[in-house]
Amino acid sequence: MVVIGYRAPVQIVDAVTSLLDQNTPLEIVVVNSGGGDVLALLAGAGIKVPVIEISRRLFVGAARNVGIAATQAPFVAFLADDCLACPGWAEARIERHLAGDRMVASAIVNSHPRNLIACAAHLIMFMRRLPGLPADRALRYGVSFDRRLFDGYGLFDEEMPAGEDTNFLDRLPREPLPVWEPRVQTVHRNETSLVRLFADQYRRGCRRGDYLVASSPKTPFRFFRDTFHDRHNVRKLAKIGLSGRDRTFAMMSLPIVWLALLIKSVGVYAGARDGAKAGKRPQ
Repeated sequence: MVVIGYRAPVQIVDAVTSLLDQNTPLEIVVVNSGGGDVLALLAGAGIKVPVIEISRRLFVGAARNVGIAATQAPFVAFLADDCLACPGWAEARIERHLAGDRMVASAIVNSHPRNLIACAAHLIMFMRRLPGLPADRALRYGVSFDRRLFDGYGLFDEEMPAGEDTNFLDRLPREPLPVWEPRVQTVHRNETSLVRLFADQYRRGCRRGDYLVASSPKTPFRFFRDTFHDRHNVRKLAKIGLSGRDRTFAMMSLPIVWLALLIKSVGVYAGARDGAKAGKRPQ
């Protein structure tokens, strides 16, 4: 287990605790970059796990690689500092790996399922990773890996601000895909402030646009249009992937979703436009 932190956020204590509370023993290492003192944070909570502190900022791919190098367990999973592992998270992963699956993808659940802003944030980012989705509708991310894959195909790109997991998966053979295992559920702490939600989606859109323009010949406007088109998928996927009151609150959040998606799409356009000006288009 590699827990990835940036600037030692207080919430990383809860992330590590969620792993220590699993029903199976885990090899855990925390990789924190950009400053702060995670060791002191964890010690203050009575937690003793290996910590690697790197003063400069690392992109996620680099932090993943540091954690891979610092561990020995045959299967490797990652947890961001703003996430929690639900009960059974590790056990279900290990069960699938021991059954022969080399990559196991996970579902995402909302930290605040009764808050409309958090519901909107959750649907925008994770509409294709809702726990009720069938395998043919699910996006295969939040993947744990058989360590031997890194020996055969290398590590994560350390220079990419985002999309390092997509880049790595694209280097692997097309078959088999990561197996979809909705029993593996990760809680993501979603924004509960409308202003912060819009600002976050714009930033994410800019990073997404910068990544897309380097890998596709499409125009920035096409990237904008493709991103905003997701508004047609949200309702459908929420109805399939959620149930009960979770679905009800998700439906109520749709107007916020559509506005936030528009803002994200503008960010995608801006990031793609700036990336194209910087000469990042594929040759």
